Amino acid sequence: MQNLEIHNPHFLTYSYTLFTIDVLGGVDLQQIEKMICTLRVTYKNYPPMRTTLDLYIDSQTDKLIRTLCDKYGVTLLEVSKTTHEFIRQLESYKLERLRYPKAEKEFEMSAEEESEAVKYLKSKNLIANLQNDLQKIGILGENENALILFLAMASHASDNPFSVLCLAKSGIGKSYLLQKLSACMPKNTFSFHTQISENALFYFDSRQIDGKALFIEDLEWTNAMLNPLATLQTQGKLIKTRATKDKDGMLHSTTFEVTAKLCLIACAYSEKNYESLSLPFLCLYLNHSHLQDINVMEYQKKCKAGLINQAEIAQITRRLQCVIASLKGVNIINPYATLINLPDDLPHPRKTLLLLLNFIETITFFNQFQRETATDTTTGEIFIKTAPADIELAFNLLKNSLFRRADELSTNARGFYVWLKEFLKKAETQQFTALDVRKAKRLHPRTLNRYLQELCLFNYIQIAGGNKYREGYRYKITDFDTENGFNTGIETALKSTLQQIKAEYEKQVSKTDGQTPLSNLQSAENKQKRSRTTPKTENV
Repeated sequence: MQNLEIHNPHFLTYSYTLFTIDVLGGVDLQQIEKMICTLRVTYKNYPPMRTTLDLYIDSQTDKLIRTLCDKYGVTLLEVSKTTHEFIRQLESYKLERLRYPKAEKEFEMSAEEESEAVKYLKSKNLIANLQNDLQKIGILGENENALILFLAMASHASDNPFSVLCLAKSGIGKSYLLQKLSACMPKNTFSFHTQISENALFYFDSRQIDGKALFIEDLEWTNAMLNPLATLQTQGKLIKTRATKDKDGMLHSTTFEVTAKLCLIACAYSEKNYESLSLPFLCLYLNHSHLQDINVMEYQKKCKAGLINQAEIAQITRRLQCVIASLKGVNIINPYATLINLPDDLPHPRKTLLLLLNFIETITFFNQFQRETATDTTTGEIFIKTAPADIELAFNLLKNSLFRRADELSTNARGFYVWLKEFLKKAETQQFTALDVRKAKRLHPRTLNRYLQELCLFNYIQIAGGNKYREGYRYKITDFDTENGFNTGIETALKSTLQQIKAEYEKQVSKTDGQTPLSNLQSAENKQKRSRTTPKTENV
């Protein structure tokens, strides 16, 4: 009887009437032209024979057959028949694995879970309920950031996924946040990595990341790492050609291509000014305030004391998985995109506007069960339209992150400057030295020196006296604080844009009151028939 038994990819057993052949370490699927295996051949009660050889080389295969004949006294015909049948079955197994490399089991949910998820997505308090659930699973003090990250994760199934980078110092909880959020993703919809080298993206199998969320706990901020990520996000593909050697030692060019729609959720150290790089990702700064430290420590105490209901956390996590799995790919049109204008003071206006429009599309995608579907009779395309509420939510969430780029100071320097003004106000003094600051606030001398140099460079402070080599410089705050002007200009521009969008929306509603909404859309009866297969609720 002949049989190839697969215990696991690294241990296979071939059984025959006389011989039992174990393949230790499995079969190398990367080298198609070779069949290098480590074999353990057992015959009756004799000691097993172990060898490593390439079964595609006739000289090695013939030597194995002759060795088995001499060692065990078996006829050449019988050993040859067994060996070649073993190679044939092993080859069939290898080709089958190459044709179907992974048989991943898709995420499954019951009809009741799917119904509850759709009901959750149709709720008028969808955003408030989502923020409440994220707090219950242990994400504290990050209401806006957690909501932005969850919406970005949910967009992995859309045609235009959204990417976010979380920036914070060490020990703030970046890895904890990513682990909590990735637990809310359905099975086989994300790829989690602690770290990825700068060239690893070029050698990814497209099926590993296409249409999935890519989580990276610690992203190395080098240009060699940033460039391929930015290219994959904007163009949807990576193409790299390099010189390789063939089996004869001759050099030739080999091209590696990765095609994927990337939803990147990554964490990195926040001491560098990444806004100046103009990356096609949204940069979020995590909360590292003293109050946040207290809240997190209290939660840690409750966890160790057994006061946190883990069953409730598992139930909420499962519900959020079903919510994300219930979102379907749908085309989105933003009829108010032409009315959205950015403040003039923003650097990198092109990428900033593109990030804003993409995030509005992400919110509309998540609210697809609360938006009415429409059909273009010219192309037959079914789509949903962005509502003013989606744009307003995007403005509110991105006001402290995306529009933060209008500030010429880095985020850390701005935070230090705000603290410095409060410190001088309490001390009732106009001047200070670096030693005064270090007595009141724990800062590394080099970090403090960098903050002071940046503030001096932009004229927020100036040297008022002292000596560099004795007691140190004495500084004083100038009147060149333009932060309020930036914030006022941004808020004014956003309010003006929202007013125009709402006025345009009311105008369209008044025109189509009691009639078919648009001349190029099908009749309401056809839309009701189509709503059986596409999500449709009342327009919000």
